[in-house]
Amino acid sequence: MVAVAVGVVGAWLGGLLLARTEVLMGPFRVEVSAGLGRGVTDLGLPPFGRVIADTHVSPLRVSASLTDVGVEELTRVVREEGIRGLTGVVEHDALGHLRTLALRLLAASLFGAAVLSLLVFRADWRAIAISVLAALVLVGGSLVLAWGTYRPAAFTEPTFTGSLAAAAKLIGPVREATDRIEDFRAGLEALVASATSAYTSIQAQPLSGADTIRVLHISDMHASPLGMDFAQGVAQAFDVDAVIDTGDLTSFGSPLEDLITTEIPSFGRPYVFIRGNHDSMALQATVSGVRNAVVLDGDIAEVSGLWIYGLGHPKYTPSGREAIDPYAFDEEARAAATRVAEDLAPLDEPPAIVAVHDDRMVEALAGRFPLVISGHFHETRARVVNGTVFLRIGTTGGNGAGIFRGLDIPFSAEVLYLSRDPAGGLVAYDVIEQWPDTGSLIVTRHLVSEVFGELTLTPTPSVTPSPTAGTPTLTPTPAG
Repeated sequence: MVAVAVGVVGAWLGGLLLARTEVLMGPFRVEVSAGLGRGVTDLGLPPFGRVIADTHVSPLRVSASLTDVGVEELTRVVREEGIRGLTGVVEHDALGHLRTLALRLLAASLFGAAVLSLLVFRADWRAIAISVLAALVLVGGSLVLAWGTYRPAAFTEPTFTGSLAAAAKLIGPVREATDRIEDFRAGLEALVASATSAYTSIQAQPLSGADTIRVLHISDMHASPLGMDFAQGVAQAFDVDAVIDTGDLTSFGSPLEDLITTEIPSFGRPYVFIRGNHDSMALQATVSGVRNAVVLDGDIAEVSGLWIYGLGHPKYTPSGREAIDPYAFDEEARAAATRVAEDLAPLDEPPAIVAVHDDRMVEALAGRFPLVISGHFHETRARVVNGTVFLRIGTTGGNGAGIFRGLDIPFSAEVLYLSRDPAGGLVAYDVIEQWPDTGSLIVTRHLVSEVFGELTLTPTPSVTPSPTAGTPTLTPTPAG
């Protein structure tokens, strides 16, 4: 009996110390391990936490933890083979590595049992043989039982730890959520195309002719593939000349989220990007390498006949990191007005569009340019300050991770109609909202002359010449 106990302990120690290795599963580098313990599969996604499922009945714990991602390879596989192709590659590699891991665990357990029994029984070969045999029966039998009873479906009701603990409330049953998303994706393109085609065909005001430039304004995508589908559908249906994204293309600042940039070429038209507070400088660099993308960060560029100025958000606050001081965040956003004033001071004429993620960045400069577009607040809002039209759009990414819980926040975008005559400015804008829970698409047209009347730029005298240099300096006026 003592020999059996020694064999079990030795097998446990051998598995703990030796049944661990790093392997490649497609573009992912994963540390895998196995050993005696509760019959679960434990998947680690650092730094977010772990997902644990009761997948089998044998006393073996199987663990896998993501250690690195080959972003370039991941991007290539997704682009060429799609998500299903990526899944197939990972499944194929995982099955091969699991067989190797099983053999590694068995060898490590027998080795651990042999070493411990030699230390305990020394030359008692009978006791040593019993210990090794006990380890063989226990581990070998557990492997066979695990293989025969393994249930991948157990991951539809997993246990979450770490920051992933919120996922249980967010995503609900995985299979149901996936079915709903795929159903929605299947109908999205046809719905957007047909609804917007019908809408634009009955407009009394002929805004889509040669006298206007059409710009799609999107914001706060938060790495939502469905949001990208929606935006691309709107861009095609309204036949826009350019797209302006006012930031928060991602959420967590992880390299995996950079995959969303592979969708930018599908717009088939210039894509102007302004960094949001959830977007890293690395993401901005990735976007700048996309062939149809124009990154503006303190720059002005002519795009589709319009001069556009953009400045990235001064604060980087990815989700899931340290707590944010709201007052300090607001002040840092407002302080960006100084930079904008300096960038635009040399211009004889203001740009047609000033694009920022948070409109508080230019609030103190109201009256100095005709149009400001922004996002950040996940609400659609329009107002005029000192003759400047401020247009905020809601979240083009919709409910973000909440799509697994309930498709109850609309995908939002707006199409801007600007006169080709530089003196004409913004003529009208359409707000487009797609409600995924009902499938309804609502387009609301706003004529600037009717909504705001005649607009005259009347800047507050808050920019004064510096006594030491020719560059103007800004004294911000208090926000209303």
